[in-house]
Amino acid sequence: MRNINRRRVLKGITTAGAIGLAGCQSGNSSENGNGASSGTVQITLRERDDPMAAYEPGFNEAQENIELTASIQPPEEKYRSLISEINAGKAPEVVGLDVIYLPRFVQLGALSDLGSLNEDLGHDDYFEPLTPDFTTWNDTVHALPFWIDCSVYLYNKAHFEEAGIDPESPPTTFQEFLDASRAIRDNTDYTPLSLNLAGSNALGLELFFFMPHVWAGDGKLFNEEMTECLIDEQPAIDAVNFFKTMVEEDLCTDPTSNDTWTLQSFMNQETSMAYSAGFISHIEEESPEVWDNMATAMFPKPEGGTQSSFLGGNSVVIPKGITENEEKFNAAKEFVRWSQSEDGMRTTVEDIGYLPPRQSGLETEFVEENGHLYDAFTRAMEQGHAPPMHPKTIEMQDPLNNALARALLGEQEVEPALSEAKSKIDKILQG
Repeated sequence: MRNINRRRVLKGITTAGAIGLAGCQSGNSSENGNGASSGTVQITLRERDDPMAAYEPGFNEAQENIELTASIQPPEEKYRSLISEINAGKAPEVVGLDVIYLPRFVQLGALSDLGSLNEDLGHDDYFEPLTPDFTTWNDTVHALPFWIDCSVYLYNKAHFEEAGIDPESPPTTFQEFLDASRAIRDNTDYTPLSLNLAGSNALGLELFFFMPHVWAGDGKLFNEEMTECLIDEQPAIDAVNFFKTMVEEDLCTDPTSNDTWTLQSFMNQETSMAYSAGFISHIEEESPEVWDNMATAMFPKPEGGTQSSFLGGNSVVIPKGITENEEKFNAAKEFVRWSQSEDGMRTTVEDIGYLPPRQSGLETEFVEENGHLYDAFTRAMEQGHAPPMHPKTIEMQDPLNNALARALLGEQEVEPALSEAKSKIDKILQG
């Protein structure tokens, strides 16, 4: 098994932080002070979180003539500045682009066509829900899946045993989940579930955590033509009522909390379950006792439904203007090629902690040894859904978030709240 090079990762993170915006320009070329080529093509990868700096040493160790620099910017800064940089001809050569932004950047004409590269790679083992949503818009391949995140729930097996629940058979339906939560509430001192669904700082979680429960009942956010919102239909009503019961019976933490995520109370063993993303490797170091007693499961479903998950994360793209510099463009494509390779995917899984886009990326000794955690993630990758893909998806989050908050706090009945959200999202779709 490959040993995780923590020193290499930390070095990459430190380097990325020191470089900041200095590495954002595509003018960081391979020329020396006299303007002559040094033989090494320098390119920049723009990413949104510190762990992704591990791509820098991972890629560079496999290269002789290309040197990658990781430039890390928080999402709110990254996307605000990226279009301006592309228009000014100063964009990074490679970008890890949140998949939900892909339609918007394509609409703006900001991304290169990667169709021929995709054909050359010829990989046929991408997880099915990732294609075409992570790659294609208007019948053109503009991206390839990079690192994948998905939504599942974590549970403490020791807490389950204390509550009389079989830890090897976690609840799979709404009713089973409610029954298990009641057993935890009634037989232990723990709060059953750590949940944040509709807080003011939780925009995005209403899609990440809520929509899988709608998809599980065969519901959708909007129709295939992207002209009408469907969030007022029965699958969404059933999903909100499930969460409303959790709230009314004190089976979860405040789902409208301003906390961005939900793991801290789970790691402190205050809660027995937590809705979570795929990045959980830090729990091993911060809460080893919880890590040793932890397992993962897919979100519950309505009776007769199919469990689902939100598949988020980043696609890897090359900004449009990079094609004008053949040397840079070829180097950028080499990074894209590496990111889809076995070595690139091992970096994603073992050094960074997210999920790979191809099934072969989960067929490793590391994943096998941690199968009690990765089994649910693998199923989520097979059964999950990509985000609702529309250039204005981000604008649709606020109406849905507010509707969920009103319904869960008892300020408005479920059906009127969702009808109001539908009306507002319809205007966005038709605007």
